[in-house]
Amino acid sequence: MADRTPGPWKAVYVGCSDWDLDGPTTQKDWTLAAAAPDLLEALQAMLEQFTKTPSTLKDSEARCKAHAAIAKATGEQA
Repeated sequence: MADRTPGPWKAVYVGCSDWDLDGPTTQKDWTLAAAAPDLLEALQAMLEQFTKTPSTLKDSEARCKAHAAIAKATGEQA
């Protein structure tokens, strides 16, 4: 991911119901941003599956990072 702008990114309101990414961005940044809704949905589905089955993921660092990313994406975390 060296060819993408390092985060954190911030969405900013630019008027007329439009949002933009704050900071320098590349086409690859926009491609990643466009995929964000699908990535969020996939991550939520994965965590839901892992909570239904016995897994070492339950207390892992990856699980904590996934929950933090979901919270950030849904506005539950500043």
